[in-house]
Amino acid sequence: MARLLLEAARHLGETLVPERVYDRFREILADAVPHEGVVVSSYDEREGTIRCEYAWVDGERLAPEIFPPLQLGPEGRGMQSTVIHTGESLLTNEVAERVKDSGTYYDVDRTGTLRKVPDEGPPEARSAMMVPVKLEGRVVGVVQLMSSREPYTREQLELVEGLVAQMAAAVRNARLHEEQARLAAAEAAARAAAAEREYGARVLEAVGDGIAGLDGDGVVRFWNRAAELVTGVPADVATGRPVADVFTGWTDLAADIPVSEGHAPAHAVTLPADVGGRELWLSFVAVRMRDGVVYAFRDLTLERKLEEAKSDFIATISHELRTPMTAVLGAAQTLLRPDLELSAEQSRQLLEMIATQATRLSQVTEEVLLAGRLDRGDVRVEATQVDVDAVVRETVTAVRPQLPGTIELEVRGGHAGDALGDPDRLQQVLLNLLDNAAKYSPAGGTVVISTERLEHAVRVSVEDEGMGIPAAEQERVFEKFYRADPNLTRSPAGTGLGLYISRELVERMGGRMGVRSQPDAGSLFHFDLPVR
Repeated sequence: MARLLLEAARHLGETLVPERVYDRFREILADAVPHEGVVVSSYDEREGTIRCEYAWVDGERLAPEIFPPLQLGPEGRGMQSTVIHTGESLLTNEVAERVKDSGTYYDVDRTGTLRKVPDEGPPEARSAMMVPVKLEGRVVGVVQLMSSREPYTREQLELVEGLVAQMAAAVRNARLHEEQARLAAAEAAARAAAAEREYGARVLEAVGDGIAGLDGDGVVRFWNRAAELVTGVPADVATGRPVADVFTGWTDLAADIPVSEGHAPAHAVTLPADVGGRELWLSFVAVRMRDGVVYAFRDLTLERKLEEAKSDFIATISHELRTPMTAVLGAAQTLLRPDLELSAEQSRQLLEMIATQATRLSQVTEEVLLAGRLDRGDVRVEATQVDVDAVVRETVTAVRPQLPGTIELEVRGGHAGDALGDPDRLQQVLLNLLDNAAKYSPAGGTVVISTERLEHAVRVSVEDEGMGIPAAEQERVFEKFYRADPNLTRSPAGTGLGLYISRELVERMGGRMGVRSQPDAGSLFHFDLPVR
């Protein structure tokens, strides 16, 4: 017996698969104890349930699932229940008598057909052994051997008890190995998932679109670097707070953003968003996730301004070109009419109109072309010593005859000295400022141009008594195509490029330009040029 148990321990320990352990256990039994059936059951103490784990009948291994689970009965009612209660093995050579008690018994053939005995007939088995499987003194299962030919002896029972102990140890070892493999696989899967999440987070941090992950309560759970850059709100400030704290009026904003559900494609929508008092035009895409909604947004504010600038350009240029072109066309058609007898004076007036309006068309074209060249950096500006007062005097002399009779032009100063600049560009700036001062003084008044020597610069100022500029618009007047009256119904004629060109030229000469103004109290435009 000892040698058999040693051989059994060696063979049973050669595999770490529980089903193979059971197969080898049965093969070893076949040489030691005659039997036609082997059933290994497990016992769940918490549920009080006995379930089949392995079954072999008449040379065929059966699926454990065909055996219904049994509830643990009282001691003395059912052989397996008695073994579990007592923790002692049970041997009987009178199975037919034994199954007459009130326990639950099943007989099974090699095809897997179950019969409840003795209700559906007598059992096939004559002899049976029931051996407990123990772990730390507790019964965790039962091994059954059945034979229809020979009775079992106590010596055979002792042998089976030893083999069951060896088998139980081998199965526990195999289960432990399975659990370790499962834990290792779970750990590897967790590491892979963590790596994937980290990779995903890095990707989201690297993308150019802002990404905001909101939970079901609208609280920000993810806020990437691009979201910080677009909104100016750091991640540590946004995360953990309601998104409404970041986007003013978020409820109304979110109502206009379509949220993609399931595998439906997401649709982008561009909306104005108030972030910290700034209006941004953001393109939103939203996708519903299991725990909330993910919003991706892109800043299109500059593109929006560009589109507005294009629209302003078309409206302004169309307006500015229409009047002179209409005048030129009308005058030319009048001169060409054969049915009209025009005097020399009338013809001269019409030709003067054509010349004046053609000059205006040329000025509009030059302004547009110069603005484009400034944007491309193609405008050369010389940095030489220039007598600012002399340039002012020359410009005033040239522009005075062109001013309306209601405008009085006054020059003050005259002792500012030299500064660094380009005389031609300086004169162009002065002409623009004087032209603006005259146009925006509809009721007439005095336009004053003055020069002043500062510590490190020469300042030139042009002051009028016109309509003035609201404080909110004083910086915008230097933008391309900006008009105080966007509908072009009240503002004087002009492309809206004069002040933009003037500031750009001054800055290219190393200077700075600014404005001081109040509505209905006139405006003062000034610029400083550096001295050597």
